[in-house]
Amino acid sequence: MRLNYSEDEDFPGQFNIWQANCRRSLRGKRGQAALRRLEAALLAMPVKALVKGKLVAHDGSVCAIGALAKADGKLPEPEPLIDDEWEDDDTDDTAEFAENNLDVPKLVAWKIVAQNDIHNDVVWELAHGPVQAGHGVYRGPDHDPNVRGIALIRPMTGEERYEKMLAWVRSQIIDTAR
Repeated sequence: MRLNYSEDEDFPGQFNIWQANCRRSLRGKRGQAALRRLEAALLAMPVKALVKGKLVAHDGSVCAIGALAKADGKLPEPEPLIDDEWEDDDTDDTAEFAENNLDVPKLVAWKIVAQNDIHNDVVWELAHGPVQAGHGVYRGPDHDPNVRGIALIRPMTGEERYEKMLAWVRSQIIDTAR
């Protein structure tokens, strides 16, 4: 069975099996330990902001896995930019780095990277104003008929990504004190 993620299924239900394995890995002993270490690393960050698509950016800012690497003293130096070189997204490399260098289980690393880089990518907001007849209308929370407008999609800020990641990590940690 293939361990890497793909949206193309080789057989029906393959994606569901992948997600179930990710949930089991997150709830396992090593996964929970990694999540607790990640929570502590995020809380220890002096600047509460995360970048998307890079373990460590050229300015020294980090993603969630980068924060864990920094806390463990294993953060590599950022590669210097050459002129106006386009920074490539290194999502796959980040998950592999976490697995090989930070004792994070493969599926846990993948879920952390997916949360940081994919799920926490944009913010949907409601732009108020006149809505022309026949155009798509966004309704507010719980489809409140009094809240209408146009959907505004904007990139998530580093600070918002930090808050969302911290909330997600905390939601994945199982409280054993109960």
